[in-house]
Amino acid sequence: MIDYRIMSNDELVGTLFTNEDRLPREAVDEFLWRGRDLVPRLASIVSDSFYWNEYRPRWWAVVHAVYILGAIGTPDTVLPLLKSLRYADACENNWVTEELPSIFGKIGSPAIEGLRKIAGDVTSGWLGRSVAFESLAAITIPHPDFGGEIFRFIHACFCSESEDRRLRQSAGHILLDFLRTECQEDLVAFGKDEKRRRDEDPSYRFAFTDDEVEKEFRGKTMSLDPYTRDWLCFYDREEIEDRQKQWEEEIKRTREESDELCPFAADRHQKKCCLGRLGAD
Repeated sequence: MIDYRIMSNDELVGTLFTNEDRLPREAVDEFLWRGRDLVPRLASIVSDSFYWNEYRPRWWAVVHAVYILGAIGTPDTVLPLLKSLRYADACENNWVTEELPSIFGKIGSPAIEGLRKIAGDVTSGWLGRSVAFESLAAITIPHPDFGGEIFRFIHACFCSESEDRRLRQSAGHILLDFLRTECQEDLVAFGKDEKRRRDEDPSYRFAFTDDEVEKEFRGKTMSLDPYTRDWLCFYDREEIEDRQKQWEEEIKRTREESDELCPFAADRHQKKCCLGRLGAD
């Protein structure tokens, strides 16, 4: 059993680059115990574009660094986490983008200004802006006093005809998740338009219909799970074991599909495998 408590800071940071998605919770707890002393080291990892495009196993270091920075959650973690949002969006790193709303929700008000800048940056991609909107919404759960200001901001984007339709769909989902009654009429109207677009083009990826909006408001139950995730469960032993089984099954499935296409190319499996959300190749 490795005793992470006796490791130097350099040695402890090194574990982020060598353990892939099997870094144990004991190592993470040691990072959290040392806390702010390691924030600059973690910040340097997530702020370097090189690491976001690394190959396994080193690629996982950015995921670990984001999760640990989020768990430390001090104001000096905000800037590197905002950079992480930008990089994760650019690199399509879902391991990070899916957890950032909950992470920023925990950090709270120190992150609002930076998130507003990203959310309002029309030169950025719609997905990164969507994550910023979700993160702002998540902050209102522990800090409801910010709800009026934040949801007015999201609502304004949702109603803007000049915005990317996908961003408007995402903003609408947020307003619907939080059952913002002041937005109900606009949500219903948008849902009607979504239904019309779907009927005209069956391939159109609609967000929700007016019927679904009215059903959600009748149910009076907010859908807050995506904003309150426990990202550190990634390090639970059961989660680690389940992921390894999923990778093995994916590799086996990829091997079988490849052999069907070219039975003489089995050696290709020594190169790259598609591992679901990994995206590191």
